[in-house]
Amino acid sequence: MSGAVHEAGAPRPMQISSWQQAEHNAARWMRHWGYTDATARPGGPDAGIDIRARAALGQVKYQASQVGRPELQRFVGARPKGSTAQLIFFTGSDYTPTAVAYAQEWDIALFRYRLDGTMTPVNDTARRIHRRPASPTAPQAPGRTPAPNRSFWQRNWRVLVAVPLLMAPLGSIGDETTYTGPLPLDVLKFIGILTACWLVGAYLLATRDGRRVHVRSHGLRVRISRDSAPSDRTSTFSTLTAPPPQALVTEAARLLSTGQRQHQVDRMLRERGVGFLERGRILTEAKKLKGRH
Repeated sequence: MSGAVHEAGAPRPMQISSWQQAEHNAARWMRHWGYTDATARPGGPDAGIDIRARAALGQVKYQASQVGRPELQRFVGARPKGSTAQLIFFTGSDYTPTAVAYAQEWDIALFRYRLDGTMTPVNDTARRIHRRPASPTAPQAPGRTPAPNRSFWQRNWRVLVAVPLLMAPLGSIGDETTYTGPLPLDVLKFIGILTACWLVGAYLLATRDGRRVHVRSHGLRVRISRDSAPSDRTSTFSTLTAPPPQALVTEAARLLSTGQRQHQVDRMLRERGVGFLERGRILTEAKKLKGRH
């Protein structure tokens, strides 16, 4: 059972008849999955790594025998110390049951390639990577229509009005029709003009993209906050209610138990495309899981 299909936008088939072609084919697929800087260097010093990308490392086996656990262990050992790059293993044959179990423990993506270049994911980590859309464009939220094209004035009128307002108080200095004395009264007038112009100017700049602004006063401090778009609130609610992926929680707990710092694990999750709120929940669950072991 191959399970390999050529989805739209996938790398075109190529005949694989050498280990060099196998490595270049695997690099093409990694770029298709979003690791756009994936590069294969056949014949170069790789120390057990055949394909390198900023967020992923790949190893390719061009052999007839099954890949066993020791080969995956050497692959894990070849990952640079402190690196959180995703490990992706490719073979033209198959994997032993102990290798699949070890890959599950270390979150290694296992793929099987055919001689026509097609790829078949073997485990859950590989299936998650294989399902990634080829296009970097985020899917549009249901019911959300694209913003209409607006003229330069419609897009920037708030900025064009706000800048002169911010500069106006300085231009009023020395105006004898405004500042008629005495000096204390002139100082109060200047402070009033400055405050009014700067508040209006700051409000226009804060609402330049059409969002609402809330102004809250805390004693002598004024805090301005902007509402998120409705789709952002919906997305946030969905993120808060959905359970975090168990595979990522397990991987984060393992990294923490091996001495990785929390910010290093957070960077690994960020490189895999995990959002800010989701990363926080995964780290929280990972610390609980680490404490139970």
